[in-house]
Amino acid sequence: MKPPAPRLAHDHTIHRVVQVDPRRIIVLTVLLGLAFSALLAIPFMFYQRAETENSLSLMQAEQERVVKLAAGAIHQEMDAVLSDLRYLSQHNAIRNHLARDSRGSRIDLAMEYVGLARQKRLYDQVRFIGLDGREVVRVDFNNGRPETVADPDLEDRHDCACFAETLWLSPDQIYVSPLDVNPAPGAAEAVGPVIRFATPVADEQGLIRGMVVLDYLGQRLRDKLVTLEGQAGRIHLFDAQGHWLMGAGPEAESGLTGRRSRPSLAEWSARLWRQMESEQSGVHQTDASLIRFERVYPLLGKNLTPAQAGYASPVDVDRYFWTVVVEYSQSAMQAANQALLKKLSTVYGALVLFAFLVAGALALTVSRNKALVQVMEKVVDHVPVLIAYVDAEQRYRFNNMAYERDFGLRPEQIYGKPMRELLGEDAAYRAVRPYIEQALAGKAVSFECQLAPADSGTRDVAISYLPDLSSQGGVRGFYVMVNDVTPIKASQRREREHMLELAHVTRLASLGEMATQIAHEINQPLAAIALYSAAGLRTMAGECDRSKMEAWLEAINAQAKRAGEIVKRVRSFVQKEGPKLAPVDLNLVARETAALVDHDARSHDVEIVRELAEGLPLVQGERVLLEQVAFNLLRNAIDAVAGSGERRVTLRTFSDAQLVYVEVSDTGPGVDPALGEQIFSSFVTSKQGGLGMGLAISRSIVEAHGGSLRYVNNPGGGATFTFSLAQVAS
Repeated sequence: MKPPAPRLAHDHTIHRVVQVDPRRIIVLTVLLGLAFSALLAIPFMFYQRAETENSLSLMQAEQERVVKLAAGAIHQEMDAVLSDLRYLSQHNAIRNHLARDSRGSRIDLAMEYVGLARQKRLYDQVRFIGLDGREVVRVDFNNGRPETVADPDLEDRHDCACFAETLWLSPDQIYVSPLDVNPAPGAAEAVGPVIRFATPVADEQGLIRGMVVLDYLGQRLRDKLVTLEGQAGRIHLFDAQGHWLMGAGPEAESGLTGRRSRPSLAEWSARLWRQMESEQSGVHQTDASLIRFERVYPLLGKNLTPAQAGYASPVDVDRYFWTVVVEYSQSAMQAANQALLKKLSTVYGALVLFAFLVAGALALTVSRNKALVQVMEKVVDHVPVLIAYVDAEQRYRFNNMAYERDFGLRPEQIYGKPMRELLGEDAAYRAVRPYIEQALAGKAVSFECQLAPADSGTRDVAISYLPDLSSQGGVRGFYVMVNDVTPIKASQRREREHMLELAHVTRLASLGEMATQIAHEINQPLAAIALYSAAGLRTMAGECDRSKMEAWLEAINAQAKRAGEIVKRVRSFVQKEGPKLAPVDLNLVARETAALVDHDARSHDVEIVRELAEGLPLVQGERVLLEQVAFNLLRNAIDAVAGSGERRVTLRTFSDAQLVYVEVSDTGPGVDPALGEQIFSSFVTSKQGGLGMGLAISRSIVEAHGGSLRYVNNPGGGATFTFSLAQVAS
């Protein structure tokens, strides 16, 4: 059978008795909806303005970041080229060639150049030119497949501006050309933007013997800058004269070719050009665009002067710079603002609609809650349970009307009154004080006690204290629920008395069944007493042997004590007394019960094996009732093995950290699986002529002591019944 689904906290039907006014809900909905709409408009206006300003700030920050990245990329590329140029002017291959000009030295030099071109992939040409202007060694990049130019194809470069300028430099200086597409003389087409770097090379005597020339592929730098374009806008690059090096299309990038077919920046935007001439970096805004620029000296580090850099140029050193410009279109910004405004309008409309829905729900909730409060007040005031709220100072802050019934005070008279004053300074407050302290410590507690409020007599009550915790974990107070359980307790007492009566009757019935065995066991010491007394009488008739008389009297005394113990044990087992809870030794219970059934076991040829643990902890209980449980289990075990081959019953005691166990195991046929747990039910038995009350009473007794009784069928046959009780706290 499928178990019922758990009920949720909101799964109730009390709403069916709550009556609300529809007209009041409609009016409240309209008023709240208009108020919410007006309130929503204010943050939307501020948000739209803030978002526009924030977008502008973010875009300017992005422009600044892109400008810095572009400047860094330019410095990185140029630093790499200058480092390669210095390396080529000082490495071993060039020194060996200057020391001894031979075909082998030229081949070594060419291989060095090929390796550099293949590894760096930065240079269109790598050359060594002699003082006569002719190329000694030249390596062409050849679209990514560097190769050495054959001697017949080497050219005379004495008319090249690079050669003429570099001749006037010292070995520690570097010539740098403008960014140009100046092809080699006679070349069919340009190879793309190129910057030419050159430095003189001297031999060991300090005599200049030639120059190393690198043709840097400027397209690599342009490609790097293009990758930085994005949300910040388009990137432009201008030379010192304001001609486009990048950003306006091939025909407008006049700075690359030297042609002036298109206007320069000064002709295109004189105001921007004047600002760029007077400032190293800045922001320029027009109606059409927002522009950020920064001047970059491509051959200088950020903190180097031209003198520290050690390079020369055909133009003034201080004028060899580029300007990086990032342009963001105002139309794109306006489009973004329009999109934002449209989006906000859509969201605002949806929120206004939602606001009216929320207003309707809120109006309904307020009306329903008001009606619900009225219903709950009626319910709480009429339930037969004391309900209250007590603050952290133990003062009542809420009470239902049930307090008037029990204390003769209305809730307004109790409000603010301390619990000590209402309950009284006597045993009533002292009894609940420990639980109050636990509740104020944040622990939910439930307990039972007896109270005598307002001269209504002593009553049994079940009390629960539920802490009221704040969001920070502090205790603000606790809720009180007091339920009168006097009728329930009276019923439990009557049930317990009934159980004791039934247990007593069962003990009498059990001894009735064992009457023959008990009579036989008592008859044995009585017969011995008669035998010894007759022998004494005969001896006294003749000559009296005092030593024999003493032995016979001792035997008579021992047998009389034995009979007395049997009678005492039987009387103790069948006595009817009131409940007497006390510490009980289950080892003593086991021994006494085993002795009681020992004669019955011997009469059925059954062996009782005792395995009692030493130092067994005590339990709290009624010894006579616990003896009855052990007695019932032993009698059932003896009956179970009476007709089997191996007739053995094992009585065992043991304990763990919390419980003490008594176990009765037999070698009989075991419990019929068809009976299962029903074996503990009343009038259920597997014995011929049995009433089926022993195990039912035994389980009731054990559970009344707060323990448990269970059984298992042994793998090798028979059954084991075990009951366990809690240890007495030491």
